[in-house]
Amino acid sequence: MKLSYILPTVLVLLLTACSPIVKVHENEHRPAMTEQADAVYTPVTIENINEKGEPVSARYEQPPQRVVAVWQNSIETLLALGMGDRIVAGMGVPDAKYIRPEYRAAYEAIPYTSLENLDVETILMMQPDLIVGWSSTFSPKVLRGTAFWQGRGVHTYIAPSSARMTQNKTIAQECSDIMNMGRIFQREERAAEIVHEMQAEITYVKTQTAARAARPRALVIELLGKEIRSYGADTLAGDMMRALGVDHLASEGQSLSMEEIVTLDPDALFLVVTEDDYGSEDTITARLYDNPALRSLSCVEQRRIYTVPLYAVYSAGIRTYDGITIFAHGLYPEIYRVP
Repeated sequence: MKLSYILPTVLVLLLTACSPIVKVHENEHRPAMTEQADAVYTPVTIENINEKGEPVSARYEQPPQRVVAVWQNSIETLLALGMGDRIVAGMGVPDAKYIRPEYRAAYEAIPYTSLENLDVETILMMQPDLIVGWSSTFSPKVLRGTAFWQGRGVHTYIAPSSARMTQNKTIAQECSDIMNMGRIFQREERAAEIVHEMQAEITYVKTQTAARAARPRALVIELLGKEIRSYGADTLAGDMMRALGVDHLASEGQSLSMEEIVTLDPDALFLVVTEDDYGSEDTITARLYDNPALRSLSCVEQRRIYTVPLYAVYSAGIRTYDGITIFAHGLYPEIYRVP
């Protein structure tokens, strides 16, 4: 019996037995929507990194047909480029409701979706020709190193901003990732549109606020248990602060006490919310507003505390736009008011 006949059934049994968070669809063999464009594909060489952060080059003679995408930035970038029919597995999204509404149907059509990573053996059975993920995706305890996959004829692509050795996370890195995916799948025009949208938003803010003498004072934090940690200038959020012309407080990226936050007294406070707290933003914000230690803050008095989902400020991909707009609307609400 041919593998192509037994593979979907075996995978259904494996996945449904292993974890209740895995969603299996029966339309695993979907018709490719872009075969005509593939026929005139021009080979490209993409500069990337391996899991150690070392530079590597990969030449694509044909566009990938079977992609395993890990984490939301990987999945949504491919969906935005119209490559949803190429994704055979998408992992790392807590729930479909966190996918952009316009791409939700395409996400739901992915044959296998899971919050957690599938094991190497299961992915090998899916016969991918490209795996897109973070540096941590290719650690020994997750999906093994990039050399393991390359030795089996599978391309890998790592978002450089996800690597620990990448000192400064920038908007430019996210734009470069989007453009690289556009080149790999021959969707450069669509990739350029996505990048332009981000750049246009920044240009709009700069134009509308050019005459300002005083810049808003902003603080970006994340609650790590009992610790409060600021996002520094070397983070993607920090680069957004720079691009939007902000007085970025605690930009060294340090632990802060409540007393230090009161001393800083930001005009706007942005709280990064991680996956475990998606959906609880109002409750978390209310705790800050109701905290007696913070009542004297300008941002509390003026109701200028905003939540930012982690996917918009860390290896964000197309969601970099979301991060930019959340910060821009919170920092300069007046330039978005309808007359």
